[in-house]
Amino acid sequence: MPIFLALLAAALLAGCGTGDEGGTGADRFDSERAYRDLEAQVEIGPRPAGSPGARETVAFITRRLRAAGAEDVRVQRPLRNVTATIPGSEQGAVVVGAHYDTKDDIPGFVGANDGASGVAVVLELARVLAPRAPLDGPSIHLTLFDAEEARGERSFAIDGTRGSQQYVAYAEAATQGSPLLSDIQAMVLFDLVGDCDLQIPREQGSDPGLYAEFEAAAESVDGDVKPFGGETAGVLDDHIPFIRAGIPAVNLIDFTYGPGPSPGAFWHTAEDTLDKVCAESLDAVGEAAVVALGRIGR
Repeated sequence: MPIFLALLAAALLAGCGTGDEGGTGADRFDSERAYRDLEAQVEIGPRPAGSPGARETVAFITRRLRAAGAEDVRVQRPLRNVTATIPGSEQGAVVVGAHYDTKDDIPGFVGANDGASGVAVVLELARVLAPRAPLDGPSIHLTLFDAEEARGERSFAIDGTRGSQQYVAYAEAATQGSPLLSDIQAMVLFDLVGDCDLQIPREQGSDPGLYAEFEAAAESVDGDVKPFGGETAGVLDDHIPFIRAGIPAVNLIDFTYGPGPSPGAFWHTAEDTLDKVCAESLDAVGEAAVVALGRIGR
């Protein structure tokens, strides 16, 4: 998970031609099913890059994406990013991602929030979006990143985001499941989005327009949890390689996980467990994403 740095109108279903003009998109995202995906990852246990747990997680994610109906599901090498495509009717690509690995060298760390919550949101979005393909707009490229976490005591700035850096590098020639870099119109990252006390202010490195789409979408759907609004300091995370490549990106992250100042007392500890994450939080993010992703790139 990231180290602290001081430094997507029409609803999706209308856009996909379902005839639901003016619909809010509410109740399209099954948060209970997403939560079960979160639980399944936690049951695997620790999932550092290259570990048996990470390999089991890759197999789990691959099965879920294929069952959802996503196309061209594959695993990149050497770092094992899992990629899939939901075709659109127009040129271009929007990358939607999360990381599945957990930090090593933390006894008992199962990463319920960091990063099982983001993976759970992306998998449920696949189930919502894939049956409606081709989408009215650019294709959605789903990516579950390996090797987001820095290894051991190495600096995150040097050793983190290895999986997303590989993804962007492959995009230069559109190989191993990455779309052509020049076709990528935006990148959306979900990280630490399961906290029961969910707050997702705009991370300073994130594109203001992309964040505004999610903030507006959250207001357009039903639900008691309204986590968007405000601004926080920048965070190094898997959106950074995309920003460096000139791609607008947004990092949807709650970097106040637990009591105390950011990043919070539960971050990168054995306290990152199922009792700290809630289906309602996944729902708030997922429902907003169903609407916002129908606007990005259109």
